[in-house]
Amino acid sequence: MSQPVALLDLIEQTIASGEITLPARNQTARQLQTILADPDYDLQAILDLIESDQALTAEILRVANSPFYGGLSEITTVRKAVVRIGGPEVVRLAIAATEKRSYQVADPALSRSIARLWDHALGTAQAARWLARKLGYADLESEAFIAALLHDVGKLLLIRVLDELRSAGRLEQEIPEPVLQEILESGHSRHGAQLLDHWGLPGSYRRVVAEHHADFLDEHDTLMLLVRLANRACHALGIGMLAEPTLNLAATEEAHALDASDLLLAELSIMLEDSFQLA
Repeated sequence: MSQPVALLDLIEQTIASGEITLPARNQTARQLQTILADPDYDLQAILDLIESDQALTAEILRVANSPFYGGLSEITTVRKAVVRIGGPEVVRLAIAATEKRSYQVADPALSRSIARLWDHALGTAQAARWLARKLGYADLESEAFIAALLHDVGKLLLIRVLDELRSAGRLEQEIPEPVLQEILESGHSRHGAQLLDHWGLPGSYRRVVAEHHADFLDEHDTLMLLVRLANRACHALGIGMLAEPTLNLAATEEAHALDASDLLLAELSIMLEDSFQLA
């Protein structure tokens, strides 16, 4: 039996045995998502929720003052951040900040991998939201952001299981990068969908997590198309654990189905490069 198959079997057995407790969804993220789903959201509810968490407040201010969002004057309060970049965008940033807290492990090698996984999750979320707005699907901006942020959550679960196995002494040797990649690619969609079931998230998110690598492409499933194209854009730029520098985004089925022009895709790449300072 090959090493990836043996490790995947061990992961499957560990999850099935109940030795690994499935992580709970961050309650702040859940509350923020509920607020974001209401078009008549209460601004004060956003401020109260974010400002009740000092670390979350600090992260919002850090990001709001970054070159990507920065203006002429420094943002010193969450309310000022809302005024500059808008309530929905601040809520999306807060959701991302709370989700980021799950991307932590003890093993140094896995920690490097999970950091790249987080970059990919955030980059895909930013790209999906941007595409939704630019392509005339503004009503899907927030849903696309969250679906994209969660699309590879199964990889997060698998890395955390491996980390626990390493901590328990059941995996003594460091996992080679190619082996880790094979394990993550082979099981993440199914395990991610099971995790979303555990969290009780909407079916639209579960579908994206479970089927974003499916061979069949439904040209009428706009949410899926947005996430898949955003995912491929990040792969093309090497944002995350996988890199496909020769990928021609304009030639993809997703770009064709969304009628995304060469110019728009070039602008998308520039936005991501600026966000991650890749240029």
